[in-house]
Amino acid sequence: MTSTDFFSDLEAIRRAIGAGDPGGATARLADLATKLADPAARMAGDGPAGQDGTPQGDRAQFLAHFAAAHGLRIPSPPPAPGPGPALAAPAVTRRGARLYIDAQHGLGNRLRAIASAAAIAQATGRELVIVWQPDMHCECRWADLFEPGPTVIEASFPAEAAQAGCHLFNYMEVEPGARRDAEIPGAAPAEADLYVRSAYPLVSAHTSWKAERQFLHALVPVAAVTELVATVRQPNQLAAHIRMASGPGYEHLPYEAPGNWPPEAHEALILWRSRSHMRHFIARIDSLIAQGEAETLFLAADLPETYAAFADRYGSRVAMLPRSLYDRSARQVQYALADTLLLGRAQRFLGSTWSSMTDLARRLSRDIRVAEMSGRDF
Repeated sequence: MTSTDFFSDLEAIRRAIGAGDPGGATARLADLATKLADPAARMAGDGPAGQDGTPQGDRAQFLAHFAAAHGLRIPSPPPAPGPGPALAAPAVTRRGARLYIDAQHGLGNRLRAIASAAAIAQATGRELVIVWQPDMHCECRWADLFEPGPTVIEASFPAEAAQAGCHLFNYMEVEPGARRDAEIPGAAPAEADLYVRSAYPLVSAHTSWKAERQFLHALVPVAAVTELVATVRQPNQLAAHIRMASGPGYEHLPYEAPGNWPPEAHEALILWRSRSHMRHFIARIDSLIAQGEAETLFLAADLPETYAAFADRYGSRVAMLPRSLYDRSARQVQYALADTLLLGRAQRFLGSTWSSMTDLARRLSRDIRVAEMSGRDF
């Protein structure tokens, strides 16, 4: 079953709901659930996935969440005929409250938002549901990065969630009605579902650096990521993350376009990128080498010229993960996760201020003892 077929059927269900026809919507839900469960509906050779590569299980899970958000129930199929006494109907119990975290922007932004949502969900007795929709900022799926763990669905639904009674929190300042840094769960009752849309760590009395790191440390990267990590010399005395590619010269890229942030935030971003230029890192690294504190170095950067300059200057002293991609494709995001893990395996770390990847590396690390930030410490 293709994504086009799936979302076409889903749109028909939405129309039935909008027309005040819950019976028709429920019937269409049942029909779509049956299609997803039917192995004959899959293309030959697709295995458990649809012909576009999206797992049928993910779609079924999304359909269940969609139905719950609209106050509908997917009817159970009738029992198969057969001999023997009828079984008693199982007891019906209400599901617990959920916290949907609709993670936005790039890898570092998404994982920080998810980690803080996980801490809040755990502290308030809610089920964590990750909403991870691939987009121009991050073209990969959750399954491209991590082994199965938390519940994940792959399509955002803030409007539907609000209509169904979820308490909606939107931290994305450029979107109408957004309020970044709103306290979560705020005044929401303990039994209420929460839907949070954010590219930033959430503000709550129920989250902490320790709790967020515990969640991140429990994630298991897929083999495609761990195999990249294994190709690089480690540990190193020093690790450096250099984030330069923003501002004039890069704003034609959709994920660097000024419209992604409010004007004042974009101005701050440009300022801190200038203070994260590689020349500042080189000066600090040369000083550490002179002190005998950087005999080995791992570098993660966002531009090929940064890698070339470091290879020329530091030779075998520097280790890096070679790549030909500098975009937001699924494969490049796997490289980014591998880079982040490698950055955290040195005891001294030089990071780029105003970079979510720098922040994520510190959160994921078990080894960093000294961290210095560009524009502040050097």
